[in-house]
Amino acid sequence: MANILTFVRPFRPDRMRSVLLVQSGPVDLALRVGERLHTMVPKDEITVVLREDHRDAMAGHDFGEMIVVRWEDRLDVVRALRRRRFDTVAVLMSHTGSDYLRLLPYLLRTRSILAFNDNLDFFPVHVTRLTTLALHISGQRSVGGLVRWALGRAALTCVASVLLVAATLRIHVRGRWRRARTLLRSGA
Repeated sequence: MANILTFVRPFRPDRMRSVLLVQSGPVDLALRVGERLHTMVPKDEITVVLREDHRDAMAGHDFGEMIVVRWEDRLDVVRALRRRRFDTVAVLMSHTGSDYLRLLPYLLRTRSILAFNDNLDFFPVHVTRLTTLALHISGQRSVGGLVRWALGRAALTCVASVLLVAATLRIHVRGRWRRARTLLRSGA
């Protein structure tokens, strides 16, 4: 999890040396954000995390390091990135893109998180912008969509919990029934 100070400290662009760009949206937006970041920091200081199916689209662009993530390897990539320290993690505020990369910036150790929209406007993710952060994580376009998403997730969690408890009870009841039946057969 990101340090709580990441969301409280003011953003200091003068302390931005190493940047991690997370491709949590369309590849063309990630490339445009990469170009915008090139104006802020040297090219060799930008590390890009991208989806495997966009490797070819990013290959011709000049970044310090490119980390390709497959769905199956996402936990290993998170572990490897948590061992490193980035001054800033840049994330795309697009409503399309990868869900499993959308949460990545909030799991890493970083000084600040910059969110970029489709117009290349950016702002630091800060405690004063919690609604925007929730909209980004949920992938919804409006506060009403966010509320529906949260209620849907809560309902899904309740239903999944009930089904899990019911399945566990069924397994225990069937096990006891089989043991009792085996005891009755062996005793007769």
